Amino acid sequence: MAIREDSIIFLLGAGASVDAGIMHAKAMTDDIEKKIDSREEFKEFKDLYNYLKSSIIYQRGLEGLFSEQDVNIEDLLSVLAEIKQKHNNKLYPFIGSWNVHLQKVAGKDFEKVTKLDDLIRSQLYKWINIESYDESNYFSNLASFANEVGSALRVFTLNYDLCVERALDNKKIPLELGFNEARCWEASKFDNDPNSNAQIYLYKLHGSIDWIRDVKSGNLLKKSDSPQSHSELIFGTTAKLSSIDPYLFYVHEFRKYSLQEPLRFIVTVGYSFSDDYINKLIAQAVMRNEYARILTVSPTFKEGESANEAKEQERSRIAGLLNIDDKKVFLEDATAKCFFDEKSNLAFFDGVSKQGDDSPF
Repeated sequence: MAIREDSIIFLLGAGASVDAGIMHAKAMTDDIEKKIDSREEFKEFKDLYNYLKSSIIYQRGLEGLFSEQDVNIEDLLSVLAEIKQKHNNKLYPFIGSWNVHLQKVAGKDFEKVTKLDDLIRSQLYKWINIESYDESNYFSNLASFANEVGSALRVFTLNYDLCVERALDNKKIPLELGFNEARCWEASKFDNDPNSNAQIYLYKLHGSIDWIRDVKSGNLLKKSDSPQSHSELIFGTTAKLSSIDPYLFYVHEFRKYSLQEPLRFIVTVGYSFSDDYINKLIAQAVMRNEYARILTVSPTFKEGESANEAKEQERSRIAGLLNIDDKKVFLEDATAKCFFDEKSNLAFFDGVSKQGDDSPF
């Protein structure tokens, strides 16, 4: 199997930025819990937080997902976003009334829900807006791989941080983020343009810490020079399917490139497969294309037989979540930095290809 244009796409999850100094989603939740126990501005939300977390776990249990008990920061923000709609939530007339305990812990007119949401978003900005991006330089190896392939790479990310942008900028590598000279978002920037010198097309599926929404100018999305405390970020499936640019467009692009006939690898790096909507798109791509494979990069931090057992368990977990044959899932036991520094090359993918069935081009 040879790697060529459009035969590989990347999907970056929270774990991809950990080596650069960004907390992963579960660590962010752990930090919130510590602050709720120790910081005055958080303490008043302890009962509300406990209710939200236990409710998320309860809902998963109803679906039989007893092994997926970690509640991360996006789970919390997604639920808060839904509750904040209050009576405007479309399901409210069918529910009849809010849970009695929720009304007890949410405060008058659910004011604590809004305050906790604002507090967590403010903390999220602090977590992501790190002092230096020097440790993120391993992402620049995406460009080296693009040069080997002979065409630009399509990289989709669920992260809000600036790790990829800063790493490529440090190396003066052309990157397409979808913004024109006026710094306004423009879908056509992602078209296949033979005159473009971009080596990486980066799709930020959940927004970015340096995006702002200009309501006065027709709700235009703009890119700022630096991170913004009220940046454009989204949480939850409902927001992802919003018709407002660029989110629905990005999902469409992920679907388009994952369904192309030449596709051979969807490479996930630091992705936990906890996003049901993204999982369905990945599963659809692999089921429709008999030659497509998933290569997921994630460290087990174990050695010998324990590492092999952990890899097999993870492979089975992913295949089960996607409802696909586990032979279509390859797991690389490595951190994001190790993978991009040492294994993001054609020789590595040639070796992985030989583990599966040969496929024609």
